[in-house]
Amino acid sequence: MSRQATIRRAGATLGVGLALAFAFSAGPVRAQGPAPVLVEAPGAAVVEGAPVSGLPVLPPEIQVVRFQGPVGVRVDVLGPAPENVPNGDGQGLATFGLKVGVGYRLRLSNLPDRPGAELYPVIEIVGHLHRPEGLDPAKFPIRVVLTADDFTDAVDRGRLVTQVVYLEDPEQALPIALPKNEIPVITLNPAEEPLKVGAALGRVMAIVRIGGRKPTPDELNDAAGLGLAGTGPCPFAGPAGARCGLPCGPVRGTAPPPGRPWVPRDEFLCDGGDHAEPLHFGGDGGLRGLDPRDAVLQFSDNRPRLLPTNTVCIYAPRFSEVRVSVGPNEALKVEGPLRAEILARQSTAEARQYARRLVQKQEAEAARVRARASGLAGRVFAGAHTELRVLSGFDTTLNVAGFVKLQNPETARNREKPEGLREKTHYLGIKTAEGPVIKGIIQGAGQAVMTWSPRETVGVEVPPDRPGMAVLKRVSTGEAEPGDTVTFVIQFRNMGNTPISAVSIVDSLMPRLGYIAGSAQGPKGTVFTAAENKVGSTELRWDLPGAVAPGAEGYVSFQALVR
Repeated sequence: MSRQATIRRAGATLGVGLALAFAFSAGPVRAQGPAPVLVEAPGAAVVEGAPVSGLPVLPPEIQVVRFQGPVGVRVDVLGPAPENVPNGDGQGLATFGLKVGVGYRLRLSNLPDRPGAELYPVIEIVGHLHRPEGLDPAKFPIRVVLTADDFTDAVDRGRLVTQVVYLEDPEQALPIALPKNEIPVITLNPAEEPLKVGAALGRVMAIVRIGGRKPTPDELNDAAGLGLAGTGPCPFAGPAGARCGLPCGPVRGTAPPPGRPWVPRDEFLCDGGDHAEPLHFGGDGGLRGLDPRDAVLQFSDNRPRLLPTNTVCIYAPRFSEVRVSVGPNEALKVEGPLRAEILARQSTAEARQYARRLVQKQEAEAARVRARASGLAGRVFAGAHTELRVLSGFDTTLNVAGFVKLQNPETARNREKPEGLREKTHYLGIKTAEGPVIKGIIQGAGQAVMTWSPRETVGVEVPPDRPGMAVLKRVSTGEAEPGDTVTFVIQFRNMGNTPISAVSIVDSLMPRLGYIAGSAQGPKGTVFTAAENKVGSTELRWDLPGAVAPGAEGYVSFQALVR
């Protein structure tokens, strides 16, 4: 697929809107920051602020469409009749309110350098924005850009120009900074399908076909009968939480579990949290799974830990365009199937081989081995030597030795003479003479008093070490257009009773958020680094100094440009 990226002028858009913020948190943490955002349970979206009074309220099926192009070109809607909508800042050629699911016939006149020439394009609105309550409907119009190349192809060359305006997927957006009056445009070759390419890059919002053919009077009178391509029911949830009942084109993303609303993420820039691959530590201790738009607090309480931040969202839709031009003057080369025939004649190869005679001449060789015979002869003549050997015997006789010991019996005698012990005891006579004696007896009340000294028992229980950290991410605004500057703040607090060491804050930005150099701030002594991530944006890292004491808190902040 060959594509050529260009940029078109689309007019500036200014307006007053309501600050809308979506926040997702891991717990009911509240902290002070530049913008008061209420944080709820995970998955809950909280809208901040009240509707701004005085802004017009449009039905959700009416979309604001702004046509932009060379100065002096006139744009009229032939049918059906458009809706009245606010003009916003008044930029562009014309601004209309077109209904979703309806095809409109337009007329382009007063074309530059082409007096009397007119074009009758057709526009089909197949998608719509889910505008939050209180938002100026003219602040984010669907932009249709008409250029001199379109007029040259349609008027001078008789070609058909097809423009597919789609809402960019923030994760697949080009990481380029665009002013408010510019939109990215991708030019395709005639062999590619612009609708399929636009649906692959985002959500299709409008299809514009510009040709040189002038419609018949019946077609002009029956403009409401234009058919739409590939529309179906919208699966997203509206601002009130109920499912949207309008038709729309193909949508991207994965549907949430049953019972939970499907928020149109392609209309928001959501940064923070943990997405795609889960955050974890690798085998070398390095951080893994840090994808674009992830933000995490890394710390240590005797072991490394990770704590993702909450997710903050900004309402900032950005439109893009896919353009293709086809016509009868295309150079087409038609080739039919070629049949390759190969004729091979039979060839006879004759080879004559004569008998070959192999003669080997070898003289006779005598292999002689002369060995002198050696013999060993042992001859014993009779009577010359006679040897007689008699076995000798060795006898040892041991007589039993006898030992006799005679011992006479001994008698031990102990003679004791009995002794007698005599003791004489005389009788004692005790005589007692007692007479009755009466005396007075006085008895009084007795009292026993016992005294104890005061005793005090004191028990001291040392609470266990319970480390804990809390982190909260905030954004300074709830809506932004391309070219605006927003401020992000990440707050942290030690919720435990033990110091936390090795605290680092890492934030990887998505493609449509560009870090403004020199805007990072943090506690005194913080080491800040910025490097490019895999989507062409920036990965920010703050390494805090020392340890965070129990109850201590702080914050880091930076500014980003909305692309």
